[in-house]
Parts: sequence; C-alpha cells; structure tokens
Amino acid sequence: MEALGEKDYFYEKVCRSDLVLVDVVSSPKKQLLSAKVNKVYSTGFGVVPGMLGGEIEFMTSPGWGNPELNVGDRAIVFLRKHSGGFWQDNWLGHFLLEEIDGVCYGVFEVENLWLQENIPSEVRACTVQDPKRAWASAIRFDVLEEYLESLINERAVFSPLMKP
Repeated sequence: MEALGEKDYFYEKVCRSDLVLVDVVSSPKKQLLSAKVNKVYSTGFGVVPGMLGGEIEFMTSPGWGNPELNVGDRAIVFLRKHSGGFWQDNWLGHFLLEEIDGVCYGVFEVENLWLQENIPSEVRACTVQDPKRAWASAIRFDVLEEYLESLINERAVFSPLMKP
C-alpha cells in the first residue's frame, strides 16, 4: 500500500482500539452484544489472542454514531476495554461485512470514500457506493483487511507495546 501523507480516519481508529472480526450471536441486553471472535487483528487495548474462537461481549450504541449491529451480522469491530468491559469505539466503530454481487465488502457509513485523497489509491480503486445505503461506501473485504493490517503494523512500529 502506498504511504499516507496526512493520516486517515482508519489509522486514528487503529491507534486507539483493537480490531476483531466477529459474528454477532446474541444481544443479552439493550446496547450489549455477544459475538464469536473469528479473527484477532490486534491487541493492546484489552483484546488478547486467546479470545480467538470464543465469545466476547461488548457495549455498542447507534446513539454514539455507530450504525446498529444485529444478531447474525458479521463485522470488523474496533474495541477497547474500559471499566472492566469492552466497548465498541464510538462514531463508526465497525465495518459491517456484506456481499455485493457475490463479493464480500466492508460497509462504512461515509459517502464517497473513494474521493478522499488521504485513503490509498489501492483502497479507493476497490471502493464502491453501497447499493443499500446512499450515505455509505463499501470496500472490497480483501483490500480492506490488507489495508487495516498494514495500519496495525505501522502502529506497532511506533508503539511496541501494541501488538499486531
């Protein structure tokens, strides 16, 4: 991936949260989700590698600028441990994973993401308008995952205590 001049929004998220791929399995209480952890991308903010394959509970709220996640959804979620529990990062704290024309995409509720010049050209080239949401963009999952992992690795260089 090309180097970023001004850091983008995703880099800021990676620098203050851990990243996990989850399947939402239940909602025990309002704003509380339980999810199976399918992949741990990073640690340093409470997530540990041993959580892989297990379930994790975390607080979320559409009122914090997060689109709602529902039981059955698969998502890449930015999480941070606070006051003994996990919280989804506020303001667009996940990518909902959905198929578009048979290809997996990460939906991010920002329109025209492909026009933002601080996003690498490789990512912009694989970003489309979300067909279900006029206000959202969709990034092809393989490209999104590679990009987020590159940001996590960059974060680890500057903060050795935070692990990819």
